[in-house]
Amino acid sequence: MKEEKAPVSEADLLPVSLLCGFLGAGKTTLMKHILETKHEEKDFRCAIIVNDMAALNIDKSLIDQSALVQSDEVIAMQNGCFCCTLQSDLVDQIIALTEKKIFNYMLIEASGVSEPSQIAPLFDLCDDEHDPDDPDADHDHDGKPQLGEVARLDTCVTVVDSAEFYSNLGSMKTYEQGDTIGNIAELMMEQVEFSNVVILNKGDLVTEDQTTDIMDKIALLNPKARVVKSTQSRVSVKEILNTHMYKADQNKDEFWMAGTKNEEDKTETKVLECCVTSLAKDGKKCCKSKSKDGSLVDSGLSQVQLDVVANNMKDRKMTRHEARFGITSFIYRARRPFHPGRLGDLLLEPFFSAMAFEDDYEEETPEKLKRLQEIQKEAAKKQVIRTRTLGELLRSKGFLWIATSHDVIGTWQQAGNVIRLEAKEADNLWMCDPRMRDTWEGTPSEEPVLKDMKEPNGEEYKYADRRQEIVFIGQKMKHEVIQKVLDLCLLTDEEMTFGPEKWKETMAGDDKFQLTWEEEEEEEEGEEEEESEEDSEGEEDDGKDEEKDKKS
Repeated sequence: MKEEKAPVSEADLLPVSLLCGFLGAGKTTLMKHILETKHEEKDFRCAIIVNDMAALNIDKSLIDQSALVQSDEVIAMQNGCFCCTLQSDLVDQIIALTEKKIFNYMLIEASGVSEPSQIAPLFDLCDDEHDPDDPDADHDHDGKPQLGEVARLDTCVTVVDSAEFYSNLGSMKTYEQGDTIGNIAELMMEQVEFSNVVILNKGDLVTEDQTTDIMDKIALLNPKARVVKSTQSRVSVKEILNTHMYKADQNKDEFWMAGTKNEEDKTETKVLECCVTSLAKDGKKCCKSKSKDGSLVDSGLSQVQLDVVANNMKDRKMTRHEARFGITSFIYRARRPFHPGRLGDLLLEPFFSAMAFEDDYEEETPEKLKRLQEIQKEAAKKQVIRTRTLGELLRSKGFLWIATSHDVIGTWQQAGNVIRLEAKEADNLWMCDPRMRDTWEGTPSEEPVLKDMKEPNGEEYKYADRRQEIVFIGQKMKHEVIQKVLDLCLLTDEEMTFGPEKWKETMAGDDKFQLTWEEEEEEEEGEEEEESEEDSEGEEDDGKDEEKDKKS
């Protein structure tokens, strides 16, 4: 029987501040400022780990130049990124430093393309018992302490370059991180969304109005974050050290996706009784409706849950954000699939740009730069049209259901000019699929999963948990227009009668998304490899036959 370890007191864990932020935002300057400010305190003994994604770690050299910090231990980790290739190395280094028993704080400077959401879980404790003979138990601890037993993540800090904020927000540039290829705007937003503290740096390079606007946008992306203005990364260290602000359970749940669940109960209670049957059967309500306070707009095909409706504010006081920016967030829900052709033609093509993929991310050639300039120019044109038509849409994210990929959960990810519609990375089938049932039946997830499948009266939706659920965040958004455009992309009454098999058959030619189940991809790859091997064997046999003919 496995011995249970006594829980470790938080006071005995080494506190860690994780510094993230885009390239050139000022992370290294911030680290130097912290060390120089705190170094005179005898009881501040700080270990430092830096990672700048380069073979020659320049950031370590900059920190070492200060005589004030020579007594602190600096470890440079090279040729990789903490949130992908260097995860195990990072854990080993932190544990090794804690075992020296000489440090009472740690600073980690992540690379510019690191996602804090991928680093933070390294501090979670693994409570599972692993079978040593199980080949899938790939994280056996070999008797070593887990990271969460010796250290705790205290604060996630993101440094934002005020001067580059707008260009990064609209950027079409991409980056490569391990097996992931991402977009600059998306990365910057994800870093802000996961942070406890956002340092708005280089404030001397922007106007007061621009600073206010950037702070408003950050507040929309992460209302829980503490925003600190700075010049040359100079801040009060109390804002970022020993704050105890990082809470694993809270940081993992993005506030806007959590908000969809908080508002779902309100939405369900407002469904008219006469609509319940038609919604469960056809994914369509028989009535159009609007709640008394204007917060729920039901088109019959979809429901939009608003934070506030700017034109209907008699019963409640407007906040400063609402008065200035109107609708700043809403959730779009529907129980019908999107037509792949109309979704592309009516929404994606006119208003957004696809992420540009390059074969080579290291070398910048004149041809590549010219191509990027053309893409950026086209994206800027679409941004003007998008803002004029839909409002200033900053970010949107959620789940989608496309008719031609009936069983696969699609993910909707938009940041600035770029939108990506892809199959969910893992467990990417809807929960109602028989292949997924053993993952939730009999577990704590069963109740919320069943709730997604059923109407408030207990009747199951015709297509169970398949749905559209997308959160939009921005300023002065025209939610009526966005809802109308999305509704036009849903299948019509006639198309709904076709059923999944005919959807795939009749709409396959319009499907540019090709969302597939992960195991189907593996099977296809396996079949291609088998065919390749068979072709090779056939060529060898043909060669042998030719030799025999020559000898004859």
